[in-house]
Amino acid sequence: MGDESTGDGIMKPYYQDEAVTIYNADCRDVLPNLSEIAVTVTSPPYNTLGSRIPVNGTGKMTADGWMKKVGRIGYDDDMPEEDYEQWQQEIAGLIYAATVDGGSFFYNHKVRWRDRKMVHPLHLVESFPRWNVRQEIIWERNGGIAHNAKLFTPSDERVYWMLKGEMPRVWNLEGARNLSVWHMAAEYGTEHPCPFPVRLPRKCLSGVTQHGDTVLDPFCGIGTTLRAAKDFNLKSIGIEKDESFCEIAAKRMSQLVMEL
Repeated sequence: MGDESTGDGIMKPYYQDEAVTIYNADCRDVLPNLSEIAVTVTSPPYNTLGSRIPVNGTGKMTADGWMKKVGRIGYDDDMPEEDYEQWQQEIAGLIYAATVDGGSFFYNHKVRWRDRKMVHPLHLVESFPRWNVRQEIIWERNGGIAHNAKLFTPSDERVYWMLKGEMPRVWNLEGARNLSVWHMAAEYGTEHPCPFPVRLPRKCLSGVTQHGDTVLDPFCGIGTTLRAAKDFNLKSIGIEKDESFCEIAAKRMSQLVMEL
């Protein structure tokens, strides 16, 4: 379904309603056609899976089918690090071109290790063309999974808030009430192996959106960012390569908007 297009060459959405549009596609094929994006909230593949972890997991990873989920989605998550960084830089540039002046980009990533050296996500986001890194937010996950038994188990991730320009076009007092360390448990038991909780995009959107804004997630997975945007009565666009995740996201969009 992702390769279908309308008569004018624009890709046909997998799902669409009055507020939400979902594309089953590589985001690089969709982003050049987008504009007027106010806020992007996303979490890309971390390039930590594939051959980097054992084929057979143990404990909870096996019990909840986590290893099988990881193996199914693939997601270009076992790339040479240089290729991975160039891929993320390309997508960040396309998002920048589609974003309004003063728009925000919230990018969730984590510390990784390559050849026994720590690779910090700040190194990656500082390489994104033209984006201005405004703040680093710590997501304290209340738990974690140790892929390396000779490390303290990582229980934190980063959310980088970036701007197109020097100042945000919108800043709500609701955002100021949030501290820069966000304590929230990761979600388990979903069809996606690595979803962030819906509270995470809600916190991002609460600070920098206004009525009529459009929210983007180019790696939308099962639609968590889209769900948060709909809860705030905002429009949203999600892009996802895995058709089964698109189906789950579409079903979530049909649910009632929650009262906030």
